[in-house]
Amino acid sequence: MDISIESTNRLPRKLRNSVHYLREILVPRRHRNAALWKWVLAVCMWSIWCSEAPAVEFQGRAPRDPQQAKSVTDMAGRKVTVPHKIVRIATIGATPVINSYLFALGEGGKIINGLPYFTPSKWRMQIVIAPHLAGQPVLQGQNRTINIEALLKLRPDVVITMDVFVAEALENSGIPVIVLEWRGVSDIKANMKILGYLLDRTARSDEYLRYFETTTAGVRQVLKIVRKSSMPKVLFFDPNTLKTPLRITEWWIREAGGLSVTAKITRAGDVCYSHEQVLLWNPDIMIVSTPERIAKVYQDKRLSMVNAVRNKKVYTVPMGVHPWGQRTVEQPLTVLWAAKLFYPEQFSHIDLVAETKDFYRKFFDYSLTNKQAFEIINGGI
Repeated sequence: MDISIESTNRLPRKLRNSVHYLREILVPRRHRNAALWKWVLAVCMWSIWCSEAPAVEFQGRAPRDPQQAKSVTDMAGRKVTVPHKIVRIATIGATPVINSYLFALGEGGKIINGLPYFTPSKWRMQIVIAPHLAGQPVLQGQNRTINIEALLKLRPDVVITMDVFVAEALENSGIPVIVLEWRGVSDIKANMKILGYLLDRTARSDEYLRYFETTTAGVRQVLKIVRKSSMPKVLFFDPNTLKTPLRITEWWIREAGGLSVTAKITRAGDVCYSHEQVLLWNPDIMIVSTPERIAKVYQDKRLSMVNAVRNKKVYTVPMGVHPWGQRTVEQPLTVLWAAKLFYPEQFSHIDLVAETKDFYRKFFDYSLTNKQAFEIINGGI
């Protein structure tokens, strides 16, 4: 279908206004004719089509008998009716992040879609844990647009996403959609509780939450003797863009006893800065998201006088089912890794290879080799 701005003129006034509102908030002016604008139009027009078509055509296995269903309140505050027994799950949007939750609950085998085209090589550990994902249909393209027709053909019992617009677009399809959020560390726990109830895995979700609290509390106990004056200044950033990617970063640096140099300016979201600002911060430790970026930092002459560069203290975050420095259920391991990095003597008793293997066995039902654990800790090399 040729989707253009003129296409909206045939829509009812209320929906036409909604389309133009979404256009204003979602699509930058320079991209108004690009893929994202087309996606907004496609979603809205598809919603009209679904609302006029018989619902049965698009229903997955959602129950018609109320006794076979239960109600779940998601992170967007929406009450969603889902089947009591869920066996087919589609993960949309932040697919690797959502998959990590399902792995931790022992439900990864129910995922019916593959990883997006832009993720498989980097997220290869997900294929190791859940090999069936390699043969599943891909629902998202390089530009992150969603193939809704392919999604409907999969007939999922439930769709899980972190995008409320996806949920709204699918409202008339007959497929239940659960919205998760990850704005801060408290959302990790809330998401896990929702999914534990959704999938009848509350015992497993409770076990994870106990592990989360026990692990982070243990680190805090050791750090009680550390003076603030001796805490290292830390910068987690992308050397290509000079940007600190996520607010969750500030949490794990703080939990591990570091002083994030971007803490005060990232509370409103991601932030960019200059090389001059990095020099003024003069971090003691610099952390990047891939092993390749370590070399880039050392090669940048503008950063040569930064303490972290001079003292060869530039590191990459571990990479398991997701980068540990970002949104992942491996976050407790992130805190252990960072604490040991910041305070090697105080945390010399922590065997990170053993901790990683234990976590994967306990929550991902997968037995890592020492080599695999070592590779994860060193950025997935």
